[in-house]
Amino acid sequence: MKIAYRLRQLVANLRARPLAEDARREVADLLSEREQALFYGYTYADQAHAIRVLHCLRDAGYNHPDLLTAALLHDTGKIRCPLSVWDRTIIVVGSALFPRRAIEWGNGSLDSRRRPFIARARHPQWGAEMAAAAGSRPAVIDLIRRHQDKHDSVDNENDRLLVQLQWADDQS
Repeated sequence: MKIAYRLRQLVANLRARPLAEDARREVADLLSEREQALFYGYTYADQAHAIRVLHCLRDAGYNHPDLLTAALLHDTGKIRCPLSVWDRTIIVVGSALFPRRAIEWGNGSLDSRRRPFIARARHPQWGAEMAAAAGSRPAVIDLIRRHQDKHDSVDNENDRLLVQLQWADDQS
């Protein structure tokens, strides 16, 4: 676990505020109205994270429309089970100390004790369902659904986009 990285994440979550007007314009330029409704359902911290992922991709020269849309919506499933800063801390510490148990907890029932781990495990599927209901393009839905999947090969265009999304998400 990279402690400095996790501390920066914690500080960013604690300091999160409403988006600046230029970021709001970027969101409006990339997302449909229904997708924007999902995006603005995020916490301020998740909105800021999504914008950082978007900027990371753009700064690296990636500009595929499905990739940029997925950058903004990849954590949409977290709307279904919002996580506080402390929930996120529990996930990080619990996963570092008890990696196998953390996976098991993510597969349990949605009770208060396991809720953070369940949200981490299931938010990609939930997000894909929500994006589909909002009319997102199939490639965007696929990227959201798989954004936490491990993969060994890049077999097609969407796999290549997935690698790029995961890279940017890990930077942010």
